Amino acid sequence: MYDAKPWVLISVGAILAVGMMLWSLWAGLWTVWRGLLCFAGAGFAIVGGATLQMRQDYRAKSKWRRDAPP
Repeated sequence: MYDAKPWVLISVGAILAVGMMLWSLWAGLWTVWRGLLCFAGAGFAIVGGATLQMRQDYRAKSKWRRDAPP
């Protein structure tokens, strides 16, 4: 999970969630598939945000920081 690209997950999730909401508003109908895709997009965004936070916390607490002198 540490090697994942969190900004990609956040971006794809946000686009998917907002896109499904806008599509449903434009169509005037909320379908099961749009609901599932919206839920999946929100999940991607949450997982991406959590991964980003874990990476920042790990780097802050790690004794093997790159900027530390040898």
